[in-house]
Parts: sequence; C-alpha cells; structure tokens
Amino acid sequence: MTTKKFQVIFYSITGLCILTIIIAFTSFDFIEADTASDWTMRYFALPILIVMIPVCYFIYIRFLRQYEKQAYKSTVLTRLRTIFRISIMTLAMTGIFFATTLSIIILTNAYFGDSKTINIHATIVDYYTSISRGRIRYYIKIKDPQLNRTIDLKVDRPYQTGQTFNKTMQIGHWGLLYAKK
Repeated sequence: MTTKKFQVIFYSITGLCILTIIIAFTSFDFIEADTASDWTMRYFALPILIVMIPVCYFIYIRFLRQYEKQAYKSTVLTRLRTIFRISIMTLAMTGIFFATTLSIIILTNAYFGDSKTINIHATIVDYYTSISRGRIRYYIKIKDPQLNRTIDLKVDRPYQTGQTFNKTMQIGHWGLLYAKK
C-alpha cells in the first residue's frame, strides 16, 4: 500500500468516526449516556486498546517514521522517541474509537429495533454539570418508579435537585432512554 492510499483510508476512517460522534451527540435532547459509557468502558475499552497497540505500531513504522527530520546520535533517544510517539498515537486512536463505540451504542439504541414510548414522571435526586471546551453540559439523576431504577440523563438545560422531571421518552433497542430533538 502506498502512503497516499494509506492517507486516504486513514482520513476516511477518522472522518467517519468523528461524524458518527457528532451525529450521536447532537441528535438527542436527552440521552442515558452514563449507562452507554459504562458499557463501553467495561466491554470495549480494553479490546480497543489491545487492537490499537499493534495497529499504531505498524502505522508508525510503515508510514510515519519516514517523515522524521531530526536524527539523534544515540539509538536510545531514537527508540524512546519512537515509543513515545507510538504511545501517544495509540492513546489518541483508542480515544477516538472509544467515543465512536459509545456513539454507535447510542445510535443503534435509537434506530435499530422497536422503541417503546414511556412517560417519565420522577423526582430529580441529583443534578450536576460538567464544563468541556467552554461548553456546559447538564446531567440529572432520577429515580423512576415505573422502570424501578435510577437513571442518569444528559439533559439540555439546568434543573434543581428535588424538582419533578416530566418527559415523554423512548426506550430503545438496548433499553436506554432517549428523546430526539
């Protein structure tokens, strides 16, 4: 495979992954994302990392090492640089595929199989926010007697603990709650 073909394949796969992530996290007002994130961490994170280690090693040795400009006199420094770069690339690619897997779980939950409509009427037991890249994200935790479980939801606006949460939502293929925009 030539370097040009590799670049086309690499950028296409990376672009599709990023597109999947964007679609999954902009298509829904409410997502039970914590459960999907837990599943991704529990069942997919380690296998993705294990696969990415040899893949990134091969990609670096076969396609990227030829573009290094600075040559060190010491082979130890050269090997340390190679190990460092392969490690960083492995972590970056693992992160991209982790987010892609999470997005695929969210999308297949909503669009595969039959979804059941449910009216949620529950009290918010916990509310928290997170700030990422200057953007505030809101999360609530509710105890729903109808489903008989505690539900963590990513929501579109701030709430208060003790407030009643009323929403018509869908239960998707994987049993996760969501509401489309």
